[in-house]
This record gives sequence, C-alpha cells and structure tokens, in this order.
Amino acid sequence: MKHALVVGSSGVIGGAIARHLASASGWRVTCATRGGSAPDGAQGLAVDLLDPASVRAAAAQLAPVTHVFYAAYQHRPTRTEEIPPNLAMLRHAIDLGEAQSGALRRFVLVTGGKYYGLQWGAIKTPARETDPRHLGPNFYYAQQDHLAERADAAGWTWSHLIPPYVTGFSERAPMNLVMAIGVLATLSRELGLPLRFPGPAASWNALHHLADVEQIAAASAWAATSETAANQIFNIANGDPGRWRNSWPVVAEHFGLAVGEPLPVPLSQVATELAPLWQRIAEREGLRQPDLHALVDWQWADYMFKTAFSNDVLFELGKIRRAGFSGCVDSETALRGRFDELRAQRLIP
Repeated sequence: MKHALVVGSSGVIGGAIARHLASASGWRVTCATRGGSAPDGAQGLAVDLLDPASVRAAAAQLAPVTHVFYAAYQHRPTRTEEIPPNLAMLRHAIDLGEAQSGALRRFVLVTGGKYYGLQWGAIKTPARETDPRHLGPNFYYAQQDHLAERADAAGWTWSHLIPPYVTGFSERAPMNLVMAIGVLATLSRELGLPLRFPGPAASWNALHHLADVEQIAAASAWAATSETAANQIFNIANGDPGRWRNSWPVVAEHFGLAVGEPLPVPLSQVATELAPLWQRIAEREGLRQPDLHALVDWQWADYMFKTAFSNDVLFELGKIRRAGFSGCVDSETALRGRFDELRAQRLIP
C-alpha cells in the first residue's frame, strides 16, 4: 500500500488531495497539520513545519512514506519575506518524507499562477511550462530548485503542478473565491438586490482559466504514480477558459437572483457595513460562522475581482494531456457544486 503524507490539508487544495486519496483504494493517508486534524479515512500528524524540533518528533512516529503531497503556504507582508518560511516548510516536509531511508518515491508540489508572475500584473498567454522565469522575489522558484536538488541527491522523483485561480472549499482558508461569491450572493438576496459583479469591465470581460480542487486532486494522484510525470512541471486547469460576463449569470441563477450591471464596489467596506446583517442571517439560518470577516479575506477578494481577473490568464494544457492526464471539468458546473458544498457545510444558507 502506498503511504501518502499530505502537507497543507487544512487548506483548499491540500484538503481536496487528502479527501481524494482517502477515498481511493491502495492509499494510506496521513495529514500533517499543526493541530493534527485529518478528514475521514485519513490519520492526523501534529507537526509545526517551522519548528525543527517538532519535525524531528513527528518523524520519529511516522511510518515510512512513499509519496508526499505539498500544498502549504505561509503568508507574509512582502514577497521577499515569504521566501524563508515557505522554503523552510518545504525543506522540513522533505525531511519527513525521507525519515525512513529509501521509502520515498515521489514528491508532488502544487504551487500556483504566481510562478508565472500573476502577482505583478499581466503575463504572456498562454503560459507554458517552458516560459523563462521573471526576476524575483518568488518563493515558488526557491521551492522548485530545492526540491529538484534534494530529489537528485536522494534518488527519488518529483512532480510540480501549477494551477491558475482555484475554486474549492475550506473553512480555514479565507482567501477563497467560492466563499466570497457565495457570501455576496447571500447578502444580495437578503437585501432584495441583483447580483452584481464587484469588479471593473476589464475583469468582467477578460478570458481566464479556473482550476477546481477536484481536478487538481485527480491530477496530483496521477502525477504521483505516472512515470511520464517524473521530474516534470505541468500546468493544470479545468478545461476550456471562460469570462465572468458569461459565467456570472449562471452563478446568479443558481442563487435565484437577477444579474445587475458590474460595479467595482470596495468589498472591504461592504463587509464592514454588512457584518451585522450577516450575523443576523447566520443566527436565523443556523450557520456555523457568524463572523463575516472570518469567512473571507475581503482585501484579498478586492484584489482578485479588481486586479487579478483584469487580464487574460490562460495556461497551456497540452503538456499534461500528452503525458497522460485527460481529466476535464466544466467550470460553471464545478462552481455550482462548490456553492452546494458551502450550503451542505452550513456556511451559507
């Protein structure tokens, strides 16, 4: 049986990977989190990946690991400050994977569109895995270089997946596009208003790829076991790109709302104004989180709708398809499924 160590399982991507593997045959799954939590079918390992002593203690009780899946992230105020903690966590995750000599076969790293410089503005599209790097700082580059060096020295292999904008569920991840839209739709319905896209015309009309977490999880499982994925970087996204001007009416219909004209309102101010209303909705509907600011990082949501989506973001997907992964997801269907998941988890009514 393959033994997977999933690092970052309390987040959107890592949680999806853990659930996917736990429901598949032939996998034993251990989730490394600070609190030792794990989804059904997996076991937890309490470890602080920024504390070497905690890592050593966890390694002493960890059964031999054959595969590591890494999707963890530590936020810092600047891109330069992000490098040391995120590189340290990756290094310690590799230490856990190598705790039992000779057991580790493959390390799957999942990063994101910042690998191509999305955080700085418009990028070349479609983005290809062979595109040259941009000038730093970029902690993804430090992680990829360290991963390749460690693998080459020890004799195991790696795979690196790069998704664009991610849709998925985690109540512990407030940088969550699905949650932000679901909350805005709920508030609009409560106030008897149409659902307005909260960004400018550029974001409304730009072409973009999305990556649902189930698609990422399936690709991660494939990358862990496929010979053609060894020591390779792959883009991963749902399938066809889309525009919010086409997808937003589908979202509105799912919530029983009319569509209003786009209006780039300041979401941080909207959240402050409507936090008492959300608390009343949560109490009335028996929702699990009455704090609007705990559900969503509204400053991040402002950035996403006003800046991130304002340029075309297309990823070349030919390489992963030629290598053997053929999964394809309809983004609008995936979005509707995610909203239903939020309802089932009693996070929106």
